[in-house]
Amino acid sequence: MDEIRKKYRGLGRVGGQIYLSDATEAECHAARNFFGKSFAPPLVIKLADFEKALQQTRFNGVTILDLLTAYFDDPIISHKEKRYNEKQLIIGMIDHVRSQTCNKTCLAWLDSLKNNNSKHGYRLISGITHPTPLEWVCKSLEWLEINGGTYHRLAILSAEVTSDPHALDMNTVAGKLLVHLLAFREEQEFPKNAGEKDSLYYKAGILCDTLSSTVSQVGLILSANNKEHTAYRAFRESNEACTLTLTNLANITAAQSPTGRVYLVENQMLFSQLCDKAASFHSPLVCTSGQPSQAVIRLLDMLAVAGTQFFYSGDFDVNGLLIAERLKNRYGESFQFWRTDPHHYALSRSQKVLAPERIRLLNELKNESLISITDCMKEHGYAGYQELIINLLFNDLITQGEGVENNNFK
Repeated sequence: MDEIRKKYRGLGRVGGQIYLSDATEAECHAARNFFGKSFAPPLVIKLADFEKALQQTRFNGVTILDLLTAYFDDPIISHKEKRYNEKQLIIGMIDHVRSQTCNKTCLAWLDSLKNNNSKHGYRLISGITHPTPLEWVCKSLEWLEINGGTYHRLAILSAEVTSDPHALDMNTVAGKLLVHLLAFREEQEFPKNAGEKDSLYYKAGILCDTLSSTVSQVGLILSANNKEHTAYRAFRESNEACTLTLTNLANITAAQSPTGRVYLVENQMLFSQLCDKAASFHSPLVCTSGQPSQAVIRLLDMLAVAGTQFFYSGDFDVNGLLIAERLKNRYGESFQFWRTDPHHYALSRSQKVLAPERIRLLNELKNESLISITDCMKEHGYAGYQELIINLLFNDLITQGEGVENNNFK
C-alpha cells in the first residue's frame, strides 16, 4: 500500500507498476488469491490490474484513490495537484499584495513572480504560506522612495516598515526578497557577493555595513553642501591621512583633487609608509585596501564626476590586477595604470610562487593593457609587490607631471 500511494502521488492517476523485491511466499500467495493468477518473487503489480481486480471483490465501485484515502486515513494528493495548489496559493498571495500597492516597480516585480520567474525570487516565495514578507518588501521600496534624498540604515528601514529591526536581515526571506526587488529595479542580476549587495543597497539609499566599509586618503578636498568640510580641511591642510567610513561619506556631497589627479594604491601598509612624507605630495593619495569597498567606490565616483584623472598601482598578483581591471572598466579613459607593466613587474618580483590555480585565474583578465603583464607572470610564476618599488612610487608623488607615457609610468 505504501508503494501504491507513492506511485499514485507521482503520476496523479492510476498507472505504472510497483515492484516488491523482497516479497515473501506468503505475500505472493495473497497476491494469487487477489488477482487469481500465480506470482513468484519478486512481486510486480500493475496499478491498473490492482484496481481491476478490486472490482471483482465485494468492494466493487471502490477506486484506488478511495482505498488509499480510507487505508491511510489521509487525503491523497498527487504531486501535480500539490504543485497546482501551491501555485494557486502563491498567485493568491501576489494578488493580495498587488491590491495594496500602486508602486510601478513593485507591480512589475510581482507580475514577474506571478509568471514563475525564478531569477527575481520565485523560489523564495514558493516556500512561504503568508504574504507578509512580500508586503514588507513592497512597503520598504515605497518608504525608500518617499524618503529619498538621504541614506537610511537597514535596521531603521526594517523597524519603520515591519516594527522589527531584523525582519529585513539577509538571513530572512523578506531580506532576500528585498535584494531581489532592488536588483529588479536596477535591471541587474542578483548580487554575487557582499560588495555587490552593499552597492545595490547604497543605490537604493540603504546603509548596511557603514563602519567596516572604509577608504583612506590624504590631500582631497571633501565638501558638504558646496562648502569644504571643516574637519577634512584640517586633515588636508596638515597633510594628514584620514580614514572615512561609509557613514562619513554619506554626508559628503562632492570630492575633488587640487591638481585634478588622484593616485591610488592597493595596500594599507604601503599607503601609511608613503603618507609619512605626505607634505611633499603634489596630488592626493587614496588607498583601496584590497578590493574596493562601497566606501572606496563612493569616493571615486564623486571624484570622477569632478573630472579627476586616476593613476592606480597595485600588486602583481591576481587580486591586484583584478582590482585594476575593475576600476579601469568603471572609469574608462579617466583611469590610467601606474607603474603597471612588465618592466615594473620585474622590479617588484618576489620569491613567492603563484599557485597553479592563481595563475589560471589570470586568464580571466580581459583588458588589453594587462595582457603583457599576465603573460610575464605566467612565464615566471612569481608574484610582485608594490613594497619593492615604493621609492619609485614616492618619486612620482613628489615629481608632478613626469614619467607619464602610453598610460604607464616608466
